[in-house]
Amino acid sequence: MAVRPLDDVTVLDFSQGVAGPAAGAFLADLGADVLAIEPPGGKTARKYSGPNVIPNIARNKRSIVIDLKADESTEIVQNLVEDADILFHNNRPGVSERLGIDYETLSEINPALVYCSITGYGETGPYSDRPTIDPLAQAMSGLMSMTGEADRKPSRIGASVADIGTALAAAFASLSAFRHAERTGEGQKVETSLLDTAASVMGSWYTEFDKNGEVPTRQGHTWNAYAPSGVFETATDPIYLATPLEFLWERVCDAVDREDWQDDPRFETSDDRLENRDALHAEMDEEFSNYERDELLDRLHDGGVPASEVQTVGQAAHDPHLHERGTICEIEDVDGEEVLATSTPALLSATPATIESGPPQTGEHTRELLAERGYDEAAIADLIDAGVVDASN
Repeated sequence: MAVRPLDDVTVLDFSQGVAGPAAGAFLADLGADVLAIEPPGGKTARKYSGPNVIPNIARNKRSIVIDLKADESTEIVQNLVEDADILFHNNRPGVSERLGIDYETLSEINPALVYCSITGYGETGPYSDRPTIDPLAQAMSGLMSMTGEADRKPSRIGASVADIGTALAAAFASLSAFRHAERTGEGQKVETSLLDTAASVMGSWYTEFDKNGEVPTRQGHTWNAYAPSGVFETATDPIYLATPLEFLWERVCDAVDREDWQDDPRFETSDDRLENRDALHAEMDEEFSNYERDELLDRLHDGGVPASEVQTVGQAAHDPHLHERGTICEIEDVDGEEVLATSTPALLSATPATIESGPPQTGEHTRELLAERGYDEAAIADLIDAGVVDASN
């Protein structure tokens, strides 16, 4: 097996939900030994959304079940922390202190520990005590107000972008802090939050509002910065097309032999096209209906026009491009069946991220991990009998 960049890194993942476990999965793909610390009954992600979340956030990990509310768990946690490098949790303020896994306590045990907090709103600020999940971060940040058609309710983006974005932020920030700890022996606390991530995505909209004082509105499938842009119908399936630069509009006209559009005063400049967008899109839909989707895309791509298929989930899940790059792959699920899942969205030429194993069953590695840390069979059996740990799966 090739050496991977994080082969010597141990991560304790106390987090629930999606963002924290996904951050751990990204590090596990790069070789980190990620220990999923699960409560009795397993992490919350095992219990909602059916079984579809776990393969994407628990791959490459080992699972140990510990009841952190049991007094006897303190020694186990301290044992795990002694040789850990990074820790993830997503507890609301005050919970970690009650469980004895707060930064102040654990940094006394391991001063080099990188301790990453992944919360809804952060540990400070007027909203810090609020519970949240991904859609609430979308709502609070203004992201939801910009999603959907203008004459309908604001819409949640159909994937957990705040969760996964926060996971990526937590992963890179924790690795940055780990690099500092390697150099100095000094660990630190890292804070990330779903709202901070969603707000960072909205940065250009905040700037626009600050500059002109106008609240931007939902634009649906199109874009108020330039035209044409949006979903267009063909004789078969729809496409998405965008022309952020003037020469790209000229290439669209050339691709479908409609140079007359360039001479139409309604469509002469980008501002003209925006002002007459409905008429422009109607003409384009009519013209594009003369082509099957693939034929039209070939013409547009040959001309260097940014355009793509509008795929369903089923089509994207089997897209050959994503499979060739390894972005989507088959892994073994908890039940032993092969299932499609995603991997870390970055390719490293010398030390690639890889999926060595699928998600573990709840507590699958409890005995193994305790044995590695000096507990003999009798001691492990006593902990199981007392309900402090669980190894029933």
